[in-house]
Amino acid sequence: MYVPDEKVIFLGDCAYGTTTNSLFHFKQALLLPMIEDIQKFDAKMSLLGHESICDSDEMNLYWQELTAVNQAVKSRSLEDAKENFVAENKREPNDNELFFIQAFVNDQIINS
Repeated sequence: MYVPDEKVIFLGDCAYGTTTNSLFHFKQALLLPMIEDIQKFDAKMSLLGHESICDSDEMNLYWQELTAVNQAVKSRSLEDAKENFVAENKREPNDNELFFIQAFVNDQIINS
């Protein structure tokens, strides 16, 4: 839900992953379209279901981390995903990105 006068968007749990067959995962196929749809709004503040209020810089960092990891995960191999991430980003993944890598690898496993 978007409140234009306040430039606030309520995202609830849409920006989080889900659990299938006891595996936490982000649905890779839905990630980029979701981010694009959310970024169409001129939100200055975002409210996620389990976080404090995020300003646009914080949300942009969250989207950047998710997008970078999404691009790195191409198979069910956690090690390959980490190597791809390092090669593409010229740095080691941070703790959030490591969590996201595992979640995207789990999505690959579920979809195989």
